[in-house]
Amino acid sequence: MYKVDFFMKADIARLLLIPAILLAAVSCHNKAGVTASAFGTLSTGEEVTRFHIRNESGASMDVTDYGARIISIFMPDREGRLDDVIVGPGALEVFEKGDRFFGPVIGRYGNRINHASFLLDGKRVNLDANELNAGEKVHCHGGAVGFDRKLWKAEVVKADGRQGVCFRYTSPDGEMGYPGNLDAEVTYWLTEDNAVVLEYAATTDKPTVVNLSNHSYFNMKGSRAGYVMDHLLRVEADTCVQNNLQYCPDLLLPVEGTPFDFREAHRVDYRIDMPCRHLEIMHGMSACWAIRNWDGTLRLAADLYDKESGRGVETWTTEPALLTYTGRGFSVEKYPNGKYGPIDKFDGMLLETIHFPDSPNQNRFPNTVLRPGERYHSETQFRFYSK
Repeated sequence: MYKVDFFMKADIARLLLIPAILLAAVSCHNKAGVTASAFGTLSTGEEVTRFHIRNESGASMDVTDYGARIISIFMPDREGRLDDVIVGPGALEVFEKGDRFFGPVIGRYGNRINHASFLLDGKRVNLDANELNAGEKVHCHGGAVGFDRKLWKAEVVKADGRQGVCFRYTSPDGEMGYPGNLDAEVTYWLTEDNAVVLEYAATTDKPTVVNLSNHSYFNMKGSRAGYVMDHLLRVEADTCVQNNLQYCPDLLLPVEGTPFDFREAHRVDYRIDMPCRHLEIMHGMSACWAIRNWDGTLRLAADLYDKESGRGVETWTTEPALLTYTGRGFSVEKYPNGKYGPIDKFDGMLLETIHFPDSPNQNRFPNTVLRPGERYHSETQFRFYSK
């Protein structure tokens, strides 16, 4: 009886909350441009700012300087109705004290480095070991205090046909074990044709490794969210990673005949029950694909589409890999404080463009070393559409 009552209350709360939030978004931000407002105070006493970016057609996104984080993206469905396609909480307190990885920049190194160490120019670099997987130390998403935990400096930027916010953070030499003072920046642009563009850049004064990405969860159904595994997914990849027990790359295998063959569009869950060692290791649908014919130029990596709403998003990137995770660890008990009600299992999925996990230890992957005098640059575009 308790479970029935709980879910009924959750559903009622979700229904009551959605119109209020959507109305506030429209009424408070009804002009194209970038506006800033207070978003709260961290436990450190630091003031946090929220930025609302809107284009001429009414599409918009909200970002914050805490973690250089995407809070929401409002895009139209086939009827022109705007709704939020980003899954997560909407309150600063939840970002700071709850799950770290709803929407932020992850770095210095996104995803995992096995044994929490690597050799750089013949010297061992030891990183913060914030995971222990199968008895082995692992460094994940920049360590216990990664870029998602930092307050970035923000600047509103504008260019022809787009506007946005540039966030900057200087990571000091030795932070989480990484060598070199790293000047990092990410710029979020919203274009007039409903593309969200993420541009990353970094420089260093000592050799180091860099692998920046964004950790937003998408659901094209909008604020009502729900089961994301019925979305249609196409991935421009012939090869997929099979992980080891540390969740780092082990084998590179053809997608042919596996649950990860999305060369043609399929429901995300179309082979979820297929016997597969990688699915066993990862306890469900979590994958990293090698983008076909990668050469460092901007190219299509994936297309995610929801038939019911007509919303879709193409992911374009200069990165060599696409990683996804489909929220199997979400539950209404664990995440009761989403923007529009509790966040349930399989309510959102990553479209994480990235260099391969554990690249500093595996020379078969593209190099992630950044040296003084060089400039790290990466670009990802989420091109939204409806049909």
